[in-house]
Amino acid sequence: MRGLAVGDHVVVCWMPPCGICPSCLRGAGNLCLAGFANMGTPNYRYDGADLFGFSGTGTFAEESVVAAGCAVKLPQDVPFEIGALIGCGVTTGVGAAIHTAKVEPGSSVVVIGCGGVGIAAIQGARVAGAAQILAVDPVAGRREWALRFGATEAVTPEGLTEARQRLTAGEGFDYAFEVVGRSATVRAAYDATRRGGAVVVVGAGAMDDLVQFNMFELFFNEKRILPSLYGGTDVLRGYRTIIDLWRAGRLDLAGLITHHVRLEAVNDAIAQMRSGEALRTVIDL
Repeated sequence: MRGLAVGDHVVVCWMPPCGICPSCLRGAGNLCLAGFANMGTPNYRYDGADLFGFSGTGTFAEESVVAAGCAVKLPQDVPFEIGALIGCGVTTGVGAAIHTAKVEPGSSVVVIGCGGVGIAAIQGARVAGAAQILAVDPVAGRREWALRFGATEAVTPEGLTEARQRLTAGEGFDYAFEVVGRSATVRAAYDATRRGGAVVVVGAGAMDDLVQFNMFELFFNEKRILPSLYGGTDVLRGYRTIIDLWRAGRLDLAGLITHHVRLEAVNDAIAQMRSGEALRTVIDL
């Protein structure tokens, strides 16, 4: 791979842009489908059998073989654990605020779902200059983290309607980020957004989970529905933006890491994520 050498530190990119397709040439490398070819090629062998690493990467391992485009060179001043966060969640959340929504200074924002990606979206909205950031999550610990990372207020899902009325005089928020991946929360985000505002869909949901809108409200309310895949911009550009903001002290990435586990305890990390106990767990060899 041009530009890489033995010993280089890299971020593993699960959806690498090819650089030559129409999406890449438009500057939307996050929409490049070439990376999906990696998912159909086995990158491990065990006892003579082919094995597939998840999303063409399979990084829950001491060593991994990936396609060349999946290895993005990481500057030497960026620690490995910070690079691990940049590879997906932080780039997705921050990028949704900065690149997809293009949050404007002084605006109002609500973020539904405050796991690792949701907290990154909160940080992105803060960096972009949002004046009001409401965090919504059923887990008390996540609401506390949201306040630490830039939310101005945090409520349970049941408190969203009251908060919308109180904070926006019933008009609704300028931007609503759905970072859960469920039709019910997409609908809640739409309802929480003002007329003419933006509903940013970040959560990855199921193909059979349908969201319902009526034709009149789509027309009359003129709310923009903006899906955001992998930060809403070219992946390499997204990585550079995150690193620059981190170097400038504008993003707190180290604070996102709440737990460390050894590789053999990877299932504990999954359980911590599902329960809301951890914000981000780093797996150490």
